[in-house]
Amino acid sequence: METLLLVWINEKQMAGDSVGEAIICEKARRVLEKLGAKAPSTSTGPVKEFFGTKEWFTGFRKRTGLHSVLRHGEAGSGDRDSAEQHREKFRKTIEEGGFLSQQVFNCDETGLFWKRMPHRTYIMKEDTTLPGHKPMKDQLTLLFCANVSGDCKVKPLLVYHSENPRAFKTIRKNRLRVLLCSNHKAWVTRSLFSDWVPVVFGPTVHDYLREKDLSQNVLLVMDNAPAHPPNLMEEFQMSSVS
Repeated sequence: METLLLVWINEKQMAGDSVGEAIICEKARRVLEKLGAKAPSTSTGPVKEFFGTKEWFTGFRKRTGLHSVLRHGEAGSGDRDSAEQHREKFRKTIEEGGFLSQQVFNCDETGLFWKRMPHRTYIMKEDTTLPGHKPMKDQLTLLFCANVSGDCKVKPLLVYHSENPRAFKTIRKNRLRVLLCSNHKAWVTRSLFSDWVPVVFGPTVHDYLREKDLSQNVLLVMDNAPAHPPNLMEEFQMSSVS
């Protein structure tokens, strides 16, 4: 089984595909299942059940000389002192405003490269680097929002570069569990964010707090991304009045 597995890993490496520990373990299970199915009836018994444990994978790496390499990535660091100061300031804001966990919301965007391969991959022991390849960069952006208590999750905003994706040809947009929008870069713009607040965030939070018999006083926490308008409170109040 391990011999066939090495052949498969080498083929994946030559094709520029990434193979992580979980993928290798799953492939090992499938290879062993096929070997068991082809085993002759005169064999001493069925192939022993294989679970692809971490212990097996560690031994497999040592036996074959597989090693992990990083495809690409970037290092990041944060200002911990400023973070501590902000945490204390945020705590005082919560206390002074009398906000409950149900009234404090946080929203943030994340990019989903839905065709991207893993950053790390395993290669044969005689190789030191992986042949270069052009990574898939087709992406979409998601805006998520929920409260601290976790019982109110606002419908996400999904931004894709296509207004009418082929996969949604027979599906009505208003039946999706996301608010689907589009622009050529698949980014959340200030205009899209300003539309999402009164159309999705406001009504959802209003109904939730009314059901919980809580004050409509809400704290929305977000970063200073260009898509987040600095005068959001005034815009939202005007849209609520109209």
